[in-house]
Amino acid sequence: MRKILYQIGLNGLVWAVVFLCLAPFAVVLVKSFYQEGASISFQAYYEVFLASPQYLFRFWRSLGIALGIVIGQVFVSIFAGYGFAKYHFPGKNGIFFALMIFMVLPLQVTLVPNYIILDWMHLLGTTQALILPSIFIPLGTFLMRQSFQAVSEEVIEAACLDGCGVFRVLFQIAVPMCKGAVVCVGLLSFLNAWNMVEQPITYLKSFEKYPIAVALVFVSSNHIMQQFVCCLLVLLPPLFLFSCFHKEMVDGIVLGEEK
Repeated sequence: MRKILYQIGLNGLVWAVVFLCLAPFAVVLVKSFYQEGASISFQAYYEVFLASPQYLFRFWRSLGIALGIVIGQVFVSIFAGYGFAKYHFPGKNGIFFALMIFMVLPLQVTLVPNYIILDWMHLLGTTQALILPSIFIPLGTFLMRQSFQAVSEEVIEAACLDGCGVFRVLFQIAVPMCKGAVVCVGLLSFLNAWNMVEQPITYLKSFEKYPIAVALVFVSSNHIMQQFVCCLLVLLPPLFLFSCFHKEMVDGIVLGEEK
């Protein structure tokens, strides 16, 4: 009897947590169809997807920025992670330790140095100001380094004896063997880029260039229904990617922790 009550209480707690997590999304979904004076209205969806191009333009622009960050960060993480995992050079451990320190620093600490560098490069107010600093994130290098360490040295030596060069060994042997870590780095970098708030406000000077996640904050109360629809629109890319690659993401994180 005690076991049954424990199971019922545990299930009730789980459902309560699920309800608390889903309640905000349910409110946004219901509010997106609600219009004062009408029971159900699709007016907000019409204005977002058909009547006004500004919402979808900002969405696709934000998606392009996020994909640019993902591509750059994945390539940098692969090369840096492989170098730390398979090559020996002076100061390797010290550089990696410094990288780990940078990884735990809060984002706000790096905003001012990045602002000064971007100003020196005359990139403030441009899309590159969001992409370039976000490419060099230590977490991706750390995850790829941990995964590449699991690649056997015998496999790499055998490939080299068969005439494979460094890039061929990396992209035809090491990367496919660490596919889960690559997907994990890509997903984490996309979520970080898609949800960025401080960087656009700091580095961009024009409201028109703000990504959709930031621009939603400045929507007037007269367009609140469009804001609800855009909130649902913002949820789609992360939800789609996580539903397709959640297993690879978990495998990449677990492999990194095991090493």
